[in-house]
Amino acid sequence: MSYSLYDASIALAHNAVRSLSAILKKGEAAPNAASLPEASIHPDMKPLSFQVHLVTDVAQKLQARLMGTEPATLENNLKTFADFHARIAQVEELLAKADRDTINKRAAENVPLALGPDKTVQIPGMAYASGFGVPNVFFHLTTAYDILRKEGVPLGKMDYLLSFVGEYIPKE
Repeated sequence: MSYSLYDASIALAHNAVRSLSAILKKGEAAPNAASLPEASIHPDMKPLSFQVHLVTDVAQKLQARLMGTEPATLENNLKTFADFHARIAQVEELLAKADRDTINKRAAENVPLALGPDKTVQIPGMAYASGFGVPNVFFHLTTAYDILRKEGVPLGKMDYLLSFVGEYIPKE
């Protein structure tokens, strides 16, 4: 079995979005759920709502860039857990549209990478996925997890990992 660009990007992004959904469900059930969307790790860091926005936005941009299409414009306007779940559902639909063969063929083709409001560079799809897309998805997913943990949500390592490894664990 070979490991392809699709596996290293879209499959991981989809698992990350599912992991985000799982940890958010635990946050939503917490007694302090109403305060969680604006909670952060540190005053100079962005809140949970921003982390959810970035996980989903980068995941859908990863799919679009590697498919050779224009990404959707997702506003950073998430305020509630209902907003979070709706955004996740929207991005899961977009990720499901990714074509494995198209993505695998685009590993060496250049895709745009924005480096700020006034600068965009072209880099190979593989570099975009491994050097920008996937690391950003994981950074913001981990930050969302850490915010919820800091706020007392009873999360464990498997709440994060089960979306990645669950399909490989034998069912008893």
